[in-house]
Amino acid sequence: MEFFYIVGVIILILVIYNFKKDNEWQKNYRISMGAYFGLSPEQSKSLNSFDGNCDFNENPIVTNIRFTKNESAYAAFHGLNLMEHKRDGGIGAYGITLRKKVLPGTFLRAGVGKFGMSKSWQAVASGSLYITNKGIVFDGDTKNIKLPWEKIMKDNISSNEIILEKSNGNPIVLQGTIDPKEAAKFTIIGQMYHKL
Repeated sequence: MEFFYIVGVIILILVIYNFKKDNEWQKNYRISMGAYFGLSPEQSKSLNSFDGNCDFNENPIVTNIRFTKNESAYAAFHGLNLMEHKRDGGIGAYGITLRKKVLPGTFLRAGVGKFGMSKSWQAVASGSLYITNKGIVFDGDTKNIKLPWEKIMKDNISSNEIILEKSNGNPIVLQGTIDPKEAAKFTIIGQMYHKL
């Protein structure tokens, strides 16, 4: 019984640690966002949305990627994994089924059961994500993605994940350590494009 108490305490400590870590990341993200709107750290750390005049005067970063004409990168996330929901090789079955013997050697079968290969999120490439004035570029070891801003419908950024919902197809999911200052640049550049 003591074993379960110890495991419970360890799980509780991990939950509290992750909660504090996420809150700290959100605070740093809001402070970085507020700096572009001329707000002090005290004013911006509790805001959920930022409106008004934005002062984005960042210099482009230097990369070894050849962009199109008049395209420059302003933010970069390194060490990200591109995730895809793929079959993982496991076979499983689930659901409710009924098998009733009606005659010798004859069975009546009914139900909503399914049998097939299971899927899970798997890393398919590792690399860097560059945020440009024309869209995003993922430079991976086995897969590259270039997506213009007009095809990005929504972005969701957290401390360990970026989800980009496209106008068609599956979303792009990238996992890794996300810098809150770079995430703020990502959000500002996306907002500037969508307000044009």
